[in-house]
Amino acid sequence: MSRVLDLISSMSVSSVSERKSENSVTNSIDTCYQVDQQVKLMDLQAEVDLLLLKLQQLKQQKDVCTRKQSC
Repeated sequence: MSRVLDLISSMSVSSVSERKSENSVTNSIDTCYQVDQQVKLMDLQAEVDLLLLKLQQLKQQKDVCTRKQSC
């Protein structure tokens, strides 16, 4: 588990606001896709956003645990 947390801490995690700005670029591309493909894409984007939030929460928990151990 600590190896996973170490990996997470070394990763660069984009914020949700950064993802939203990326979505505006994606939205301009969406017009090239069929409606069913757009639904699948939106579903995948939502799943990625959820995973990013979970990753950020784990990183914050790791930071808190690390601070408590160093005190």
